[in-house]
Amino acid sequence: MLGETLIELLAYGGGYRGGLSNHLPMVAQALAELGAGEAECRRRTARRDHLEATPDDGRDIADTAGWLGDPASEGAWRRRLAWERARGEWARHWPGRLQLTLAAPASASFHGVIRLAYAVRGGTAPEVDAALAYALANWRLLPLPGRAAAARGLGETLRAWQAAPLTLPEEARLIIGDIEAALALPGLPERLPPGLLAGPREQRRYARLLFQARREFDALHLVTGWEAVLSLARGHGLADAPDSATLQMQAALLGIYLYNACPSLSLPALPVPAQEDEIRRLARAQADDHSVKLAASCLRLASLDDDAGWLALADDVARRGWRQT
Repeated sequence: MLGETLIELLAYGGGYRGGLSNHLPMVAQALAELGAGEAECRRRTARRDHLEATPDDGRDIADTAGWLGDPASEGAWRRRLAWERARGEWARHWPGRLQLTLAAPASASFHGVIRLAYAVRGGTAPEVDAALAYALANWRLLPLPGRAAAARGLGETLRAWQAAPLTLPEEARLIIGDIEAALALPGLPERLPPGLLAGPREQRRYARLLFQARREFDALHLVTGWEAVLSLARGHGLADAPDSATLQMQAALLGIYLYNACPSLSLPALPVPAQEDEIRRLARAQADDHSVKLAASCLRLASLDDDAGWLALADDVARRGWRQT
């Protein structure tokens, strides 16, 4: 079972080197969803020397007050969640913790919600707890810029920025840092309409166009983050992402669009894709883990959104990788 690989990976924390995310549990699940067996998943996750042990400061698990957004609490969250499972109390707390995770989807540069979505689909309880612990320990809301009086749609807003782009911030080291730096640009509040700019499905389409325009790392994670949010929402009886998640993902889209110098999103359609089985085979052969995960996410979005554009992007990534190498 894939669970054996995931159990082995529990020895390591959700992050390393001060903010980078441990991709191996996510890669293993993505490969499994693309049709890989246990042996293939173990081979792809065999290099682990870059990872670090789960941070655990030994705090008492009786009271979780103040833990949310404290990276040092990850190990304590794991112990707390295991204790709740042993006492039959885990399910009572799950809805609220899922809601918290969805309300801050850019936490850990989207990897909290991505790892949790994969873990929930995989169904290995200790991995679900490890993913949830990482998401809660690194919980962080994006700032929502103020809105001016003139209402306009998301597409019009993006085109206006393309015509007169703002001065870009210095590059940050982490994805969430890039987004926050872009959202903090002077003059930004006066160039945004009031209220919610677009619904989640429209946002996902713009996220796809932004990735196709730049093939850039932050934009890649916006796509995989959206797939995780939608997967968790649909898997728990929601028609789509809750408003709290949609607002945060919208802020991320705007920040990444600005960070990428406001490219044109008027792009030609990709070629007609191959059959899904062929896309899965090609995706598993990609050596780059981000290409594997992106292709898997695009396949799921093609189904969840009933949008052939995602299937075409899955085929393109499976054949050429996310960087088009």
